[in-house]
Amino acid sequence: MVNNFPFVGVVLNGGRSERMGTDKADLALGEETLLQLTISGLREASARSIYVVGKESTEFLGRDVIQIKDIWPGEGPLGGILTALESIKEGHIPVMILACDFPNLDIAEIKILIEHAYSNPDSIVVPSVKGHKQWMHACWPTTAVGHIKESFTRGERAPHRAIEGLKTIVLERSEMRAYLDVDTPEEFEKAKRIFKERNEKK
Repeated sequence: MVNNFPFVGVVLNGGRSERMGTDKADLALGEETLLQLTISGLREASARSIYVVGKESTEFLGRDVIQIKDIWPGEGPLGGILTALESIKEGHIPVMILACDFPNLDIAEIKILIEHAYSNPDSIVVPSVKGHKQWMHACWPTTAVGHIKESFTRGERAPHRAIEGLKTIVLERSEMRAYLDVDTPEEFEKAKRIFKERNEKK
């Protein structure tokens, strides 16, 4: 059984969704949008607090959700990650940062990442699926903010290069559905089928 370690949840909501053709965060699966589903997943995983970084949503996201503007809009996800790490004032606690387009989050997977973060203080914990590191579904330490900001200031925008020199734990994962993000209409249709099948089995 995976323990409920305290952590902060962050949802990045700043992408331009160019390949999707519409704002991904507003796409609906069942009775919730992708943004709401991601927030619900963090709640279920027992996040102590939840932040949404980027575009301000007009829908009610819950009294436990804090919306903050991306300090560096248009500069890619690294700007959102840095905004989150600089904004969180909750002490030395792991920060689970997710993009808003993971429709089939696995709560057990999130808790495993958090548990590894506690076992490896000051380390970034990133899952890898078939050799592909999932930087938009990773756990970050607040202590990384100085290093990341320095890289960002030098002009780096790729998370995997910005963290060079920091301690990183890579976890090979096999639960592929949990790490399926949606960037295109075709991927969203696939996600809808998986979502429907999963809910029919409940």
